[in-house]
Amino acid sequence: MLTGSIYGWENGGDDIFNPHSVRNRDNCLEPMRELQHEAEKNHIALHTADVNERNRITPDFSLYVESIDFVPSLAKRNYLILYETPLTVPRNADYHYLNQFDFIFTWDRGLLQYGFQDGKGNTIPSARFVEIHHPNPIPAECGTDFQSPAFNQRQDFACLIGSNRHANLVDERELYSERVKAIQWFEAHALPDFKLYGNGWKVPQKRLGRLGKLRYRLEKFIPWITGRPVFPSYQGPAKTKYEVLSRTKFCICYENARDIPGYITEKIFDCLFAGCVPVYWGDAQISQSIPSACFIDFRKFGSYEELYQYLRLMTAEEFSGYQKAARDFLMGPGFLPFRSQSFANAVVQKLVQDFRP
Repeated sequence: MLTGSIYGWENGGDDIFNPHSVRNRDNCLEPMRELQHEAEKNHIALHTADVNERNRITPDFSLYVESIDFVPSLAKRNYLILYETPLTVPRNADYHYLNQFDFIFTWDRGLLQYGFQDGKGNTIPSARFVEIHHPNPIPAECGTDFQSPAFNQRQDFACLIGSNRHANLVDERELYSERVKAIQWFEAHALPDFKLYGNGWKVPQKRLGRLGKLRYRLEKFIPWITGRPVFPSYQGPAKTKYEVLSRTKFCICYENARDIPGYITEKIFDCLFAGCVPVYWGDAQISQSIPSACFIDFRKFGSYEELYQYLRLMTAEEFSGYQKAARDFLMGPGFLPFRSQSFANAVVQKLVQDFRP
């Protein structure tokens, strides 16, 4: 029996596998439960590092599910799962951090094809990167045929679900600020048609850098002085994303960054599961992974006014066409790589390959 220690889940106590964890919002921990289940089938025991330490077990390998500080150990091999881009987690492009791991699981097509290289001549060969995709748990509310409310059964017109955050690097590809532009346009021109959900929107836009933080602190006084909310469309956190999206026609669905090949997160899948039509901006080659008939490509519009008019003029039949395309995709082979089971299989297959060649 092989044993692995998981790092990156501060709750410890194997909470990362617990379906009743307070952090299991929208069933986000399903991929880790699938990973544990698949590992057990292959005689591999997975526990959070604190559990193995308490039981005085020296693990055969360590698996980092977030880019946290590396913990030296007696493990024979060390693995890292890269979920985010360096724009959000800068150390994901830090050679000295990445080079501590024997293998790195990633969606990044550039790393998978060419390996890692930085401006200082440091390199990590492509052979040390293993392909995965962001795993996407299917909501319990979904039927096997992914049927959802039709156009006329949806009471809300458009929404955006996300937290008030900023990129951690200066990079023109970041889309945190573009989300705020979308929110502010709808609030200024179509407030009755738009609802904002998520965390942190009772205060102004979060900004990067010392000047950005200073501006943020000054802007925090505005609602106190004016007595008006910073974001009048804000509804608070979503109870569940499916609950919001299944009653909404359209969702502004931007990744945290654009034009990074392979960076496709749960955001667009959340919409497809609920039959909500996503207005997508992110991976420039998104249609190679998800058929273009499933979503609205924001890049085709010259302005938010143009986008809004397109959405407003959409017929029930056209909306139904997007929903059908989404259902066909979710029930077909194209969605398989993005399922939690595929993520678990990819990780365990690599472990088996390395320890039982």
